[in-house]
Amino acid sequence: MSKENDKLYTTLENEALICARCGYCRSKCPVYKVVGWESAAPRGKISMAKDIFSKKNPAPVTDDFINRLSQCTLCGACSNECSTAIDTRQLWLDLRRRIAEMGKAPKGYNAIRTNLLANKNITTFNNNDRLEWAEDLDEPEALEPRAGADVCYFVGCVSAFFPQASQVALAIAEILTEADVDFTTMGGEEWCCGFPLIGSGFVEDSKQFIQHNVAKIKELGIHTLIASCASCYHVWKYESDEYLDGYELEVYHTTEYLAKLIKEGKIELNEMDEVVTYHDPCDLGRNSGIYDAPREIITSIPGVKFVELSHNRESSLCCGGGGNLQSVDADTATKISALRAEEIKASGATIVVSACQQCEQMLTSAIQKGKLQVRVMDLSQLILEAMQ
Repeated sequence: MSKENDKLYTTLENEALICARCGYCRSKCPVYKVVGWESAAPRGKISMAKDIFSKKNPAPVTDDFINRLSQCTLCGACSNECSTAIDTRQLWLDLRRRIAEMGKAPKGYNAIRTNLLANKNITTFNNNDRLEWAEDLDEPEALEPRAGADVCYFVGCVSAFFPQASQVALAIAEILTEADVDFTTMGGEEWCCGFPLIGSGFVEDSKQFIQHNVAKIKELGIHTLIASCASCYHVWKYESDEYLDGYELEVYHTTEYLAKLIKEGKIELNEMDEVVTYHDPCDLGRNSGIYDAPREIITSIPGVKFVELSHNRESSLCCGGGGNLQSVDADTATKISALRAEEIKASGATIVVSACQQCEQMLTSAIQKGKLQVRVMDLSQLILEAMQ
């Protein structure tokens, strides 16, 4: 589940013993920043995990440990900081898997699993309604699944079913149409990418979702896929190989693909008098290694002044919405997003853009609560506005 194999993860038992307890991870952990307890810090969680899984006389798996384990956004900041090179993000996923296999997953995680298995998406809506957002396009029927298209746009659950996020899907569809890209979608055959299940510890359940989506791509005979959700992109890029089984599929995040179209002159951008900053989504930046394409898009717009947030790129601060944190501790997630809102305020930006619908939702809420005069947009929406 990482962007590269620079850290070799062995077993939970081994990695817990490797931890040097230096504490460098604490200063980077967004949860520790707002909770403040050692048991909420990466070092504290690993210490508890060692007592449970690495000792001959193991400690019990307590509700407090399960709660602390769920208080994590899977942002990967602790892994970047680890002095002993532990892939802590993989360690948290491994721990969540073990807790789920014990039947001790938090109620919020079990609710996610039950709903996904029943509906194939993160909502309670009928999965066949995934293209309802396209009704606002001039030719919505053009997005019905079509074999042999050059590109498949993997929309994702959030953009497909939530009205605010559907503006992202609409913007991408309009941009691709304007750029004469031959694209299609999976329509109602698109299932959740599976990441909410992976993040909850239900790894085996996630496999049927990944396998289904890969089978549909093969059926359509499409060899280029783009995803606007950072987590969807991460799953397609790093989790689908064994199911593709040699089938050639180029996977792009929409920021990469749209930056490519701009470079090729297929998108014309007009001047905008705005100060724009960019929030790096954890699953796109730290966990997938994509930093440049979003910034290339912003700086390619005439008239735009680009400013960085104080924590950016590899050091970016999480929005608070990752790792299914909202489903178990919405208050902590909100406190983390407030920290990011303060950085946005300090930047002097009039627009903050990101490339993850969850990030945009969290930042919008935080900025509204902070009464900041800042617009929150997806990069696709910024592009579309610059095209008009």
